[in-house]
Amino acid sequence: MRNLLFFKKLPLIIALSMGLMACNDSDNDPSETSPVTTPSASVALQVFDNTTGSQINNAQVSIVNKTISLTTDIEGKAQLQKIAVGRSVIKISKTGYADQFVTVDLVDKQELSGIIVQLIPLNLGGSVSAITGGTVNLANSTAQVVIAPNSLKRVDGQPIQGNVNVSFALINTAQEVRNMPGDLATQVNNTRAPLESFGAMIIDMRDSTGAKVELIANQLANIRIPLMARGIAPATIPLYYFDPTRGYWLQDGNQTLTLQTDNNGNSFYAGSSSTLNVVNADIPYQTTNVAGCLADSSGKRIANAQILHEGKDYSGYTITNTNNNGEFSAAAKQNSIVLINGQANSLRSNTVEHTVLASNSTLNDCLVLTEPSQNITVRLTWGQNPDDIDSHMLAPDGSHVSYSAQGALLQHPFINLDVDDTTSYGPEVITLSKLMVGDYHYFVHNYSGTSNPGIYGSPIKVELNTMKGTQIFTPTSNTGESFYWSAFKIKVAENCDITVTPTKQWLNSEPTVSPSAIKYCSK
Repeated sequence: MRNLLFFKKLPLIIALSMGLMACNDSDNDPSETSPVTTPSASVALQVFDNTTGSQINNAQVSIVNKTISLTTDIEGKAQLQKIAVGRSVIKISKTGYADQFVTVDLVDKQELSGIIVQLIPLNLGGSVSAITGGTVNLANSTAQVVIAPNSLKRVDGQPIQGNVNVSFALINTAQEVRNMPGDLATQVNNTRAPLESFGAMIIDMRDSTGAKVELIANQLANIRIPLMARGIAPATIPLYYFDPTRGYWLQDGNQTLTLQTDNNGNSFYAGSSSTLNVVNADIPYQTTNVAGCLADSSGKRIANAQILHEGKDYSGYTITNTNNNGEFSAAAKQNSIVLINGQANSLRSNTVEHTVLASNSTLNDCLVLTEPSQNITVRLTWGQNPDDIDSHMLAPDGSHVSYSAQGALLQHPFINLDVDDTTSYGPEVITLSKLMVGDYHYFVHNYSGTSNPGIYGSPIKVELNTMKGTQIFTPTSNTGESFYWSAFKIKVAENCDITVTPTKQWLNSEPTVSPSAIKYCSK
């Protein structure tokens, strides 16, 4: 009887067992228990005033076409989190400055840092009536905009209030081509094509309420872009404008600029624009690939680091990343001279000057990233005149690195003048790889000996990169100007901690140092 009762209940027992097994299978289903992780990365940057070198706080930092947005802190720093992997365009803006854009290409879990952004102040040229139009010139420049009657509208679609104020921000592509918004490239058949710039400017138009104004579709305005270039300027050149959505430069239809000269001998490109925003006189160039590698001081290869190829005799650049083996290959202009350096977040390598021919080439040695606690680089740039401004670094033991004694990176004094320039603009680059205890002193010398303009009016700019971040130095006054200008001193403690003291003073003669015994710091 009991056996019969058991067999009657058997189907129920089997059903319950199968249900429990199903529950256990469900509990073990990874699709229900494992959270879905969206690949993302972060970007840290620091924002400076392009003219004074001061850090800019409360600048707005955002991702184009995304909701991510924040402001810079008192040191001009900001860090964007959870950015989608792949290509993104970062916008940096603040009232009184032209908007700046940075293009990044990120991989999952990447923490990109050490990006330096320089905002260019807007300079008011004048104002025009939106009804009658008019001509606006920038003082002490060939920059000009000619606006036709009834050719403007507000970006928000509302009626224009009062006159339209027209401001300019000139981009000195000869001295600081890295200040170009986004990626200095266009796309040809969906392939990146790097550009050589011969002058660029940003035009900012706002009505009396501060609302942004732009050209009506199919309207044109005449423009003049001051010539600023390292290469030989062509007689005619296409006009490009920057597209912040894509992060690329696009050709402005069939608009062509012609090279002209005013009565004072100042050259500019003249033509018509359909955008009146960020405009650029440039042209694609024939490229060849330069390959190399990036390693730390022990020889270990550095993966996923940025490599910058910057033209020395042309105004163009390319940024690429190292692969998992620390190797890279990037496009450079054929038959040119390029400056190549690496950056792994805030750490920077030495800079190599490389002659590019028509065929592909490879660097002889890897670029070297020094120890994080002892990684220091100094970059000097200046204008067209004087022709030759020199970098000088004095070390605690009395070593003096300059054009006449260029030092060494991997042996005493562990200071090297990577790049010397004698034909305007720079850059001159000094790299330090092992620090002595004591005081370092950096100053510049107007070797040309000319003073119209001199160091102040050129103007010069000194960018110091250390393990603590970036500082930019430039003379703030020409009172007492001489042929020597001291920028800063660095005090190195025994534990490799550093203290940077801005000096920013004119000197009557070349400074000296009281030598001390050689003692290297140790972390």
